[in-house]
Amino acid sequence: MTHILAVCNQKGGVGKTQTTISLGAALADAGATVLLVDFDPQGHLTEAVGLRDLYLDTGPALYDALLDPARHDITTLIRQTAAEQFSVIPTTYKMALADKALYMAHGREERLKDLLAGVPREVEWVLIDCPPELNNLTDNALYAARRALVPIQAETSSVRALELLFDQIESIRRGLKIEVEIAAIVPNLVEHVKLSGRILDELRASLPAVTPFEVPKRQVVREAWDAGRSIFTYKPSEKAKREDRDELIAIYRDLAALVRARVADPVAGGVA
Repeated sequence: MTHILAVCNQKGGVGKTQTTISLGAALADAGATVLLVDFDPQGHLTEAVGLRDLYLDTGPALYDALLDPARHDITTLIRQTAAEQFSVIPTTYKMALADKALYMAHGREERLKDLLAGVPREVEWVLIDCPPELNNLTDNALYAARRALVPIQAETSSVRALELLFDQIESIRRGLKIEVEIAAIVPNLVEHVKLSGRILDELRASLPAVTPFEVPKRQVVREAWDAGRSIFTYKPSEKAKREDRDELIAIYRDLAALVRARVADPVAGGVA
């Protein structure tokens, strides 16, 4: 069975792309077959996994398949990376036109779902890196996945953004008559200061989907990104950076285990 998860938050800078890559790497490290979908027109995931050159590719791409899923085979869009155990559907510059192109399209919210129906059966996890907007692309991702993972920062603006995302999900539920579950809310890029601790305490007290752990802000993540690798395959030369990397790997393994448990048994902690 293929599980689809939309990694979303309309607030930029919360680490959606890094969370998608690191969770995908953790799931693959545990033996799962994983496909990442770069659904953000900015193409950050495509760049961060070492496929930067594909962003300017002029051939058939995710944008074309999204506009006409029936005429495209999704398997032709899947790419392998040089270093990672997961595969990727990269995005290209053309995706910047997708939101507007979908606006008047019939069944626009269902396009990605229809396209992902062609994913090979052996793929166990599809992780969709969403744009930092509440638009037709995010609607497509949520409709296709029916489950969301939400990275947030422990700051007041992120909490407000979370409320807007919940409103969007509720709108999709009512308008499209589907259920969308929150598989996990992941505090990310956390710096251990007094304000962060207070906000995390409040979030955990009110939202059972918030993970019992948080992902600290570490420079090694930026270095891995620049090298086109996940933290699972990046090998820093400095001992302190290796220790930071190992700390993050352990956290993302915990996140992968938590997501597996909540997706298999939503009562274990996800919220509807």
